[in-house]
Amino acid sequence: MTLDITSPVTTLTEEDFPAFFEAVHGWEPFPWQQALLHRVLEQGWPALIDVPTGLGKTAVLDVAVFASALRSAGARRRVFLVVDRRLIVDQAYAHAARIQQALADAAPGTVCGTVAALLAADGDDGPVLDVTRMRGGVNWSWLWLERPDRHAVITGTVDQVGSRLLFRGYGTSQRLWPVDAALAGTDSLIIIDEAHLSDPFLTTLRDLAQLEQAGTGPAPAVVAMSASPGEYSPDAHRISSADEQHPLAWQRLTAPKTLHLVTVPASKDTAHDAVADALAYWALQIGGPGRATAVVANTIAMARAVFTRLQAEAPEPAQCVLLTGRIRPVDREYLLHEWYPRILAGAGRRPGEQLYVVATQTIEVGADIDLDGLVTESAALPALIQRLGRVNRRGDRSRAVTVAAHADALDDKVYGTARQQTWRWLAGLTDPLRHRTGRAAADLGPGIGASPAELRRRLQDIAAADLEAMQGQRPYTPALSAVTLDTWARTSPVPHPDIPVAPYLHGIAAGEPAVSIVWRADARGDDPRQWRAGVERLPPSADEAIEVPVSAARRWLTSPPAGGPQGRHDAPGQPAAAETLSDAESRAAAEDQRPDTGTGAAGPGRRALRYGGPGTGEPVTAGQIRAGDLLIVPAAWGGCDRYGWNPAATAPVTDLADLAGGSRGTAAAVRIGPTLAQAVAAVAPALTEPIRQLISQITADLDDDTPDVTLYRGMLGRMLTAQPDGEDGEPLPHQRVLERLARAGRLADPDPGTAEGQAVPLLTDTGAAWNDDASAAGTSASADARPITLAAHQAAVRDRAGQFARNLDLPAPVIRAVMLAAAHHDEGKRDPRFQLMLHAGDRWQHAAVTVPLAKSGMDPADRAAFQRAQQLAGYPAGMRHEALSARITAMLLAQAADPADTDPDLVIHLVASHHGYGRPLLPPVADPAPVDIEVPGDGSAPGTLNSAVTVDWDSPARFARLCQRHGRWGLALLEAIVRLADIWCSARSEES
Repeated sequence: MTLDITSPVTTLTEEDFPAFFEAVHGWEPFPWQQALLHRVLEQGWPALIDVPTGLGKTAVLDVAVFASALRSAGARRRVFLVVDRRLIVDQAYAHAARIQQALADAAPGTVCGTVAALLAADGDDGPVLDVTRMRGGVNWSWLWLERPDRHAVITGTVDQVGSRLLFRGYGTSQRLWPVDAALAGTDSLIIIDEAHLSDPFLTTLRDLAQLEQAGTGPAPAVVAMSASPGEYSPDAHRISSADEQHPLAWQRLTAPKTLHLVTVPASKDTAHDAVADALAYWALQIGGPGRATAVVANTIAMARAVFTRLQAEAPEPAQCVLLTGRIRPVDREYLLHEWYPRILAGAGRRPGEQLYVVATQTIEVGADIDLDGLVTESAALPALIQRLGRVNRRGDRSRAVTVAAHADALDDKVYGTARQQTWRWLAGLTDPLRHRTGRAAADLGPGIGASPAELRRRLQDIAAADLEAMQGQRPYTPALSAVTLDTWARTSPVPHPDIPVAPYLHGIAAGEPAVSIVWRADARGDDPRQWRAGVERLPPSADEAIEVPVSAARRWLTSPPAGGPQGRHDAPGQPAAAETLSDAESRAAAEDQRPDTGTGAAGPGRRALRYGGPGTGEPVTAGQIRAGDLLIVPAAWGGCDRYGWNPAATAPVTDLADLAGGSRGTAAAVRIGPTLAQAVAAVAPALTEPIRQLISQITADLDDDTPDVTLYRGMLGRMLTAQPDGEDGEPLPHQRVLERLARAGRLADPDPGTAEGQAVPLLTDTGAAWNDDASAAGTSASADARPITLAAHQAAVRDRAGQFARNLDLPAPVIRAVMLAAAHHDEGKRDPRFQLMLHAGDRWQHAAVTVPLAKSGMDPADRAAFQRAQQLAGYPAGMRHEALSARITAMLLAQAADPADTDPDLVIHLVASHHGYGRPLLPPVADPAPVDIEVPGDGSAPGTLNSAVTVDWDSPARFARLCQRHGRWGLALLEAIVRLADIWCSARSEES
């Protein structure tokens, strides 16, 4: 059947979905995908989507977007696809980005153009569909969604999405927690892919739905999705006979593949090496010219051991690659650029070329790769089924071989007894072959039929108890209570002691939360405080960070570098303790991965810099690390190579900070010096000399005080013309950065206060610092360094907040309250000292101005100038202008002619909380020299207010009442509307 996807579309119906799907992806949807849309439109989302691997489960994103365009009652504005595999987070992000691009490129009148028109929010000049991935780091967490009324698809891990939903966003400022919680916890569809990996999080979501039944904004819809056994629900969506009769779907369901069992004789001390030998041996036996063969290991240590062996024994070591989830995204992008097109489903094989891919669980779920053969460690049944799904994925081959190797003596703490139970069941289907070097692939025998259809038939005959035993023990999830939710909703100040969210995301005695590590070459010396200036000059990004479990980071910091005079000496044949982690984040953790005190034989170890934003860096020892921390460490320490986390590595790590910007929403910035040259040489050797020439030119010009930005942009442009694009025309990281700088690069001179060795100039495409709302300076900067009056700014924020609220279909009284709060949110800036600060502390300039300002005309990137202005003006350190804004608003509400028309509690709270504080109390600051502030009357004579009183003791009770009235997440949504409207107007210097 050929669809006409170019004919004019004036209205949108369910029948247009196939044309939409084909316009985005180039092929029609499977019957189950079309049926899912029908179900969503008629009944809402099912509790479970149970579809075999290979049939395109990620297309649930297309269904969600199309259902939103049809304004379905079951649709939600923000779609979260959650899966605990980092590679799959990135692949789902790429799928969503294709939808976004198709909508952006669509011509009016086409089906995609009609979908885009229906999704577009009134007054939004950005994309109709935002796409974000949530992984460790900070580059996406500040402003991952500009507007609460914009449709979005977000892919992420349980840690990143779950912690944000529960008001405790990992790695982000406390002031951002309510915004993230609002966007995740209202008007959202949360899809848990491979639900067997995330049972505790699902349990928590179900408990939350029972406890938070009413509130402002639609409640989240939760959908479990799985291709693995054991997930049952009466409200499930599955494939039907239509799929079995569909030629392509049936080809994938019956794709010929066989599973062969090999036992590895070994003692406990030799089991690790013996299994690594066997995995590498059988990969070489079933591999060969024109074939792509994978080895999937249960731990990073095993994967690295097999990778080392294959590199030594394969005919061409360069035809081997290691893929794990513990890798920096920039490194992964270059690695996948080289390898992914060669193993992608549908890719052809080069004659004579043989490929060997060694991986962990990171390729199990959702990875659209198609292998000729596979060798795997024995594992729990769901993991094995997922791994089998990567072999002959499209059914194009007449036969595909999978070998599972098992050693009874191997102490497997990832899957535990489930691995043994699964092996016993498999061994009952066929006699395992005893591993012996010298055997050939022909000795493997007929094996077990393992197509998706055959596996489903076999699993139907297993008793429920036996099937449960092969799933692995499900971790205990503590019951959620209203008291716990109330505790999490209080974000400023955070209650002490606080209730950790990790047990509600991963269960008790299961896995552990992660930290992110960033390596910087300019972090030198033993005192992390000396690294802060360099880090703040070029803030860290998620794209240069690796996520590792807390205990792995602790152990690495407390262990001297391997090979040093006091180096670690692990037992022969045993992996280093910090490497015995897996990519199964929510699975049981090894005993040596449990969080420890951070001390050991090596003492407290090295100190890292914990960074949470401007002015927040602090030295931490291993024992002081917390879940979600972003840690800065010197590149000289090692611990990482081009394949990712490698705690045994001692070679200096390539600093990738200069290549991590340039994506939408993030600045492009490079440090002019040897670190930039080293990074470019590592990823694009052909640009090594041109980059060195650019660095030399800028350095010489700065010495002569003759910088020429036009010259530098031209040099960058010439570099780009000689560089091929990445796969599918997408630029690689260095190309994104250089392209942005070639268009809009400017020089930012070194900060004179920066430590020696860190005082390097930046070439950047932006100088905006308006995204810092923690300080008086940060709340008063406009992106284009232009003064804006208080009246103009508050009117602009009022109008934007009203627009957001109307687009969200909020009730009229709530819209009025939101707009009124936005119209008065900055009244506290009338303080004469604040106004003097906005005039850079210049009293003559201040005296000459007749109207108060909301934004200064100072350079938003010049923090030092703002600090001097605050000191000259005498504005108290730590003083919160929103405290006075709330008092002034209360005064104005009391003067209003018809106060019953608006909820004063809501208005006052939204004003007090518009920078993330006041939930339920603003920071108490004693004004050492109180002043009188003139307050213009609302139709009456002006009044005065003294700045001495800054604590509103009614705030906690007001906060509790509003949480009861609007819901914890609903109140956070109303706060987010005002805050995001303020940020929107500040970023654009908007006045109307």
